[in-house]
Amino acid sequence: MSCESYKNGKPFSFNSEKIKDLKIAYFVVNVTVTQNMTYEDALVVAMKKEKAAFKLFMTFMEKAPIQELKDIFLSLSQEESKQKLKFELEYDEYVLREN
Repeated sequence: MSCESYKNGKPFSFNSEKIKDLKIAYFVVNVTVTQNMTYEDALVVAMKKEKAAFKLFMTFMEKAPIQELKDIFLSLSQEESKQKLKFELEYDEYVLREN
């Protein structure tokens, strides 16, 4: 469902699918953002940012006062998880398989 549909009074619904987690973001070291970053470093930053956003939305979900807000934050956390998975897959393909 789009945000526009929700704004127009339609109930929010989402697919509570289980997103695979390669957990690469948990094991790579933090890198500093610079103008001359390598592609590997950029992937690490992206994975870490998506992981942080996931945790933030999960915290919001846990503290939400009503179920409808809990569902929205859960949906947002799932989207962040999907994005992290894309970066992890790219990291696996580009970095780990070359080494």
